[in-house]
Amino acid sequence: MPRWLAHLLVVVGWLLTPVLAWSASYVGLWLGAIFATRFTRPLTMLVVAGAAAAVCGFVALTVWVRFMRRVPHLLSHHMAPRASEEQRAIAAAD
Repeated sequence: MPRWLAHLLVVVGWLLTPVLAWSASYVGLWLGAIFATRFTRPLTMLVVAGAAAAVCGFVALTVWVRFMRRVPHLLSHHMAPRASEEQRAIAAAD
């Protein structure tokens, strides 16, 4: 994998972070609203739905950030060596 592609994947991954958090909170709000229909008071329904949205968004964001911090290490195994490192890699292989 070329280095520029690996760097592009890291940048795109970090730019997707807000989209992931938004979509996870939307799903959490939807699930919370389904669960909140069991209550009779509208304020309780709003609090339950909002809490579910916040929890889902926070959990997804935490998991995503932990994954994105490991991405450079994971991608480094697939990247081609730099031109300055090629000679050392060839010499080490001999």
